[in-house]
Amino acid sequence: EGDESIDCMELGSGLGTCGIALAHALASIETPSINSYQIVLTDRGDETIALLRENIDRNCTFGGANKKLSVTPHPLTWGNELLTDCSAPKKFNCIIGSDLLYNSRESYEPLLNTIQQHLHPDGTVILSVRWRKPELEREFFRKAEKLGIIFVNWKEFEECESFKGRCPARLNWSEYGSPECECSNEYFLKTNVSVGNVTKSLAAITEDDMECMNDEEYASFEEKQIQIYVAGYSAKKKGRKRDFDRIN
Repeated sequence: EGDESIDCMELGSGLGTCGIALAHALASIETPSINSYQIVLTDRGDETIALLRENIDRNCTFGGANKKLSVTPHPLTWGNELLTDCSAPKKFNCIIGSDLLYNSRESYEPLLNTIQQHLHPDGTVILSVRWRKPELEREFFRKAEKLGIIFVNWKEFEECESFKGRCPARLNWSEYGSPECECSNEYFLKTNVSVGNVTKSLAAITEDDMECMNDEEYASFEEKQIQIYVAGYSAKKKGRKRDFDRIN
Protein backbone atom coordinates (compact mmCIF):
# COMPACT_ATOMS: atom_id res chain seq x y z
CA GLU A 1 0.00 0.00 0.00
CA GLY A 2 1.31 3.42 -0.96
CA ASP A 3 1.91 6.41 1.24
CA GLU A 4 0.45 9.12 -0.99
CA SER A 5 -2.82 10.83 -0.10
CA ILE A 6 -5.15 12.77 -2.36
CA ASP A 7 -7.26 15.54 -0.84
CA CYS A 8 -10.23 16.99 -2.72
CA MET A 9 -12.61 19.85 -1.96
CA GLU A 10 -15.95 20.68 -3.53
CA LEU A 11 -17.07 24.31 -3.43
CA GLY A 12 -20.77 25.20 -3.37
CA SER A 13 -21.72 21.57 -2.82
CA GLY A 14 -25.47 22.08 -2.34
CA LEU A 15 -26.74 18.54 -1.89
CA GLY A 16 -23.30 17.14 -2.67
CA THR A 17 -24.07 15.48 -6.00
CA CYS A 18 -20.69 16.18 -7.62
CA GLY A 19 -18.61 15.42 -4.55
CA ILE A 20 -20.45 12.17 -3.89
CA ALA A 21 -20.08 11.19 -7.56
CA LEU A 22 -16.35 11.86 -7.23
CA ALA A 23 -16.23 9.64 -4.14
CA HIS A 24 -17.93 6.80 -6.02
CA ALA A 25 -15.53 7.19 -8.95
CA LEU A 26 -12.49 7.04 -6.67
CA ALA A 27 -13.91 4.07 -4.76
CA SER A 28 -14.35 2.15 -8.02
CA ILE A 29 -10.70 2.25 -9.14
CA GLU A 30 -7.65 0.38 -7.91
CA THR A 31 -4.95 2.79 -6.76
CA PRO A 32 -2.23 0.85 -4.89
CA SER A 33 0.02 3.92 -4.73
CA ILE A 34 -2.64 5.97 -2.89
CA ASN A 35 -2.91 5.46 0.85
CA SER A 36 -6.01 7.61 1.35
CA TYR A 37 -8.52 9.93 -0.28
CA GLN A 38 -10.16 12.70 1.68
CA ILE A 39 -13.09 14.56 0.10
CA VAL A 40 -14.43 17.66 1.83
CA LEU A 41 -17.83 18.97 0.68
CA THR A 42 -18.39 22.64 1.52
CA ASP A 43 -21.21 25.13 1.51
CA ARG A 44 -22.66 27.71 3.87
CA GLY A 45 -25.57 27.44 6.28
CA ASP A 46 -26.32 24.93 9.01
CA GLU A 47 -29.28 23.45 7.12
CA THR A 48 -27.20 22.85 4.01
CA ILE A 49 -24.43 21.16 6.01
CA ALA A 50 -27.03 18.97 7.75
CA LEU A 51 -28.43 17.91 4.35
CA LEU A 52 -24.92 17.24 3.07
CA ARG A 53 -24.18 15.05 6.08
CA GLU A 54 -27.42 13.12 5.53
CA ASN A 55 -26.67 12.57 1.84
CA ILE A 56 -23.14 11.42 2.63
CA ASP A 57 -24.45 8.93 5.20
CA ARG A 58 -26.99 7.58 2.71
CA ASN A 59 -24.81 7.43 -0.38
CA CYS A 60 -21.20 6.96 0.67
CA THR A 61 -20.97 3.36 1.81
CA PHE A 62 -18.10 1.75 -0.06
CA GLY A 63 -17.35 -1.38 1.93
CA GLY A 64 -13.64 -1.98 2.24
CA ALA A 65 -12.89 1.19 0.27
CA ASN A 66 -13.99 3.18 3.33
CA LYS A 67 -10.64 2.33 4.90
CA LYS A 68 -8.92 4.66 2.47
CA LEU A 69 -11.70 7.08 1.47
CA SER A 70 -13.49 9.60 3.68
CA VAL A 71 -16.18 12.13 2.76
CA THR A 72 -17.04 14.91 5.19
CA PRO A 73 -19.10 18.13 5.09
CA HIS A 74 -17.73 21.44 6.35
CA PRO A 75 -19.19 24.95 6.42
CA LEU A 76 -17.40 27.47 4.23
CA THR A 77 -18.25 30.99 3.11
CA TRP A 78 -16.22 32.05 0.07
CA GLY A 79 -13.49 34.47 1.00
CA ASN A 80 -13.00 32.84 4.40
CA GLU A 81 -10.58 30.08 5.27
CA LEU A 82 -11.94 26.58 5.83
CA LEU A 83 -12.30 26.02 9.57
CA THR A 84 -11.82 22.34 10.32
CA ASP A 85 -10.32 20.12 12.93
CA CYS A 86 -6.61 19.45 12.70
CA SER A 87 -7.14 16.20 10.75
CA ALA A 88 -8.64 17.94 7.72
CA PRO A 89 -6.33 19.22 4.98
CA LYS A 90 -5.87 22.93 4.35
CA LYS A 91 -4.38 22.52 0.85
CA PHE A 92 -6.12 20.34 -1.70
CA ASN A 93 -4.83 18.44 -4.72
CA CYS A 94 -8.15 18.92 -6.46
CA ILE A 95 -10.88 21.54 -6.07
CA ILE A 96 -14.14 20.97 -7.95
CA GLY A 97 -17.20 23.13 -8.49
CA SER A 98 -20.32 23.14 -10.62
CA ASP A 99 -22.47 26.09 -11.70
CA LEU A 100 -20.74 28.54 -9.37
CA LEU A 101 -20.73 31.65 -11.59
CA TYR A 102 -24.46 32.28 -11.97
CA ASN A 103 -24.94 34.60 -9.01
CA SER A 104 -23.12 37.89 -9.61
CA ARG A 105 -19.64 39.22 -10.22
CA GLU A 106 -19.52 40.27 -6.56
CA SER A 107 -18.97 36.59 -5.69
CA TYR A 108 -16.01 36.12 -8.03
CA GLU A 109 -13.28 37.63 -5.88
CA PRO A 110 -14.33 35.75 -2.69
CA LEU A 111 -14.51 32.53 -4.73
CA LEU A 112 -11.04 33.09 -6.16
CA ASN A 113 -9.69 33.99 -2.73
CA THR A 114 -10.94 30.65 -1.42
CA ILE A 115 -9.36 28.80 -4.34
CA GLN A 116 -6.07 30.59 -3.70
CA GLN A 117 -6.17 29.77 0.00
CA HIS A 118 -6.80 26.06 -0.50
CA LEU A 119 -5.33 24.97 -3.84
CA HIS A 120 -2.08 23.04 -3.54
CA PRO A 121 0.72 24.57 -5.67
CA ASP A 122 0.55 21.51 -7.93
CA GLY A 123 -3.23 21.14 -7.63
CA THR A 124 -6.01 21.21 -10.18
CA VAL A 125 -9.32 23.04 -10.28
CA ILE A 126 -12.15 21.38 -12.24
CA LEU A 127 -14.98 23.81 -12.91
CA SER A 128 -18.23 22.99 -14.70
CA VAL A 129 -19.80 26.11 -16.19
CA ARG A 130 -23.38 26.48 -17.35
CA TRP A 131 -23.12 29.72 -19.31
CA ARG A 132 -25.96 32.22 -18.74
CA LYS A 133 -24.46 35.70 -19.08
CA PRO A 134 -21.12 35.10 -20.81
CA GLU A 135 -19.99 38.74 -20.81
CA LEU A 136 -20.42 38.91 -17.04
CA GLU A 137 -19.15 35.39 -16.31
CA ARG A 138 -16.00 35.94 -18.38
CA GLU A 139 -14.89 38.38 -15.69
CA PHE A 140 -14.26 35.45 -13.33
CA PHE A 141 -11.73 33.93 -15.73
CA ARG A 142 -10.03 37.28 -16.33
CA LYS A 143 -9.63 37.78 -12.58
CA ALA A 144 -8.31 34.24 -12.23
CA GLU A 145 -5.62 34.83 -14.87
CA LYS A 146 -4.46 37.96 -13.05
CA LEU A 147 -3.88 35.71 -10.02
CA GLY A 148 -1.94 33.18 -12.10
CA ILE A 149 -4.77 30.62 -12.19
CA ILE A 150 -5.16 29.60 -15.83
CA PHE A 151 -8.38 27.92 -17.00
CA VAL A 152 -8.37 25.87 -20.20
CA ASN A 153 -10.84 23.50 -21.84
CA TRP A 154 -10.80 19.97 -20.42
CA LYS A 155 -9.94 18.16 -23.64
CA GLU A 156 -10.48 14.67 -22.22
CA PHE A 157 -14.08 15.58 -21.40
CA GLU A 158 -14.69 17.17 -24.79
CA GLU A 159 -13.36 14.08 -26.58
CA CYS A 160 -15.16 11.53 -24.39
CA GLU A 161 -17.61 9.49 -26.47
CA SER A 162 -20.25 9.64 -23.72
CA PHE A 163 -20.33 13.44 -23.63
CA LYS A 164 -19.05 15.01 -26.83
CA GLY A 165 -22.45 14.76 -28.52
CA ARG A 166 -24.32 16.01 -25.47
CA CYS A 167 -21.96 18.90 -24.63
CA PRO A 168 -20.57 19.85 -28.04
CA ALA A 169 -19.15 23.34 -27.29
CA ARG A 170 -15.41 23.51 -28.02
CA LEU A 171 -14.99 27.21 -27.37
CA ASN A 172 -12.61 28.63 -24.79
CA TRP A 173 -13.92 30.96 -22.10
CA SER A 174 -12.93 34.10 -24.00
CA GLU A 175 -14.87 32.94 -27.07
CA TYR A 176 -18.13 31.50 -25.72
CA GLY A 177 -21.05 33.86 -26.33
CA SER A 178 -18.85 36.68 -27.63
CA PRO A 179 -20.56 38.43 -30.57
CA GLU A 180 -17.11 39.33 -31.89
CA CYS A 181 -16.10 35.66 -32.13
CA GLU A 182 -17.02 34.05 -35.43
CA CYS A 183 -16.76 30.48 -34.16
CA SER A 184 -19.07 31.32 -31.23
CA ASN A 185 -21.67 32.87 -33.53
CA GLU A 186 -21.43 29.80 -35.75
CA TYR A 187 -21.92 27.51 -32.75
CA PHE A 188 -25.13 29.26 -31.71
CA LEU A 189 -26.49 29.37 -35.25
CA LYS A 190 -25.67 25.78 -36.20
CA THR A 191 -26.36 24.00 -32.89
CA ASN A 192 -29.98 22.91 -32.77
CA VAL A 193 -32.38 21.92 -30.00
CA SER A 194 -36.00 20.80 -30.04
CA VAL A 195 -38.93 22.83 -28.76
CA GLY A 196 -42.12 20.80 -28.76
CA ASN A 197 -40.55 18.63 -31.49
CA VAL A 198 -39.76 21.72 -33.58
CA THR A 199 -36.06 22.25 -34.31
CA LYS A 200 -34.55 25.64 -33.53
CA SER A 201 -31.02 26.98 -33.30
CA LEU A 202 -29.64 27.96 -29.90
CA ALA A 203 -29.47 31.54 -31.15
CA ALA A 204 -33.23 31.57 -31.76
CA ILE A 205 -34.37 30.19 -28.40
CA THR A 206 -36.55 32.52 -26.32
CA GLU A 207 -37.80 32.31 -22.73
CA ASP A 208 -41.21 31.27 -24.11
CA ASP A 209 -39.49 28.41 -25.98
CA MET A 210 -37.86 27.25 -22.76
CA GLU A 211 -41.25 27.13 -21.08
CA CYS A 212 -42.57 24.91 -23.90
CA MET A 213 -39.75 22.35 -23.73
CA ASN A 214 -40.41 18.93 -22.26
CA ASP A 215 -37.94 17.53 -19.75
CA GLU A 216 -35.79 15.78 -22.34
CA GLU A 217 -35.66 18.84 -24.59
CA TYR A 218 -34.78 21.11 -21.69
CA ALA A 219 -31.98 18.78 -20.53
CA SER A 220 -30.51 18.80 -24.05
CA PHE A 221 -30.79 22.60 -24.20
CA GLU A 222 -28.93 22.90 -20.87
CA GLU A 223 -26.17 20.48 -21.83
CA LYS A 224 -25.35 22.41 -24.99
CA GLN A 225 -24.47 25.40 -22.80
CA ILE A 226 -22.24 23.50 -20.37
CA GLN A 227 -18.47 23.32 -20.53
CA ILE A 228 -15.85 21.96 -18.15
CA TYR A 229 -12.59 23.82 -17.60
CA VAL A 230 -9.48 22.77 -15.69
CA ALA A 231 -7.00 25.11 -14.08
CA GLY A 232 -3.80 25.23 -12.14
CA TYR A 233 -1.23 27.83 -11.25
CA SER A 234 0.78 29.14 -14.18
CA ALA A 235 4.44 28.14 -14.48
CA LYS A 236 5.42 31.71 -13.67
CA LYS A 237 3.21 31.73 -10.60
CA LYS A 238 4.57 28.58 -9.05
CA GLY A 239 8.04 28.52 -10.57
CA ARG A 240 7.58 25.36 -12.62
CA LYS A 241 5.18 23.81 -15.09
CA ARG A 242 2.25 21.95 -13.48
CA ASP A 243 1.41 18.45 -14.70
CA PHE A 244 -2.30 18.48 -15.60
CA ASP A 245 -2.45 14.69 -15.75
CA ARG A 246 -1.81 14.19 -12.06
CA ILE A 247 -5.47 14.47 -11.06
CA ASN A 248 -7.11 13.93 -14.45
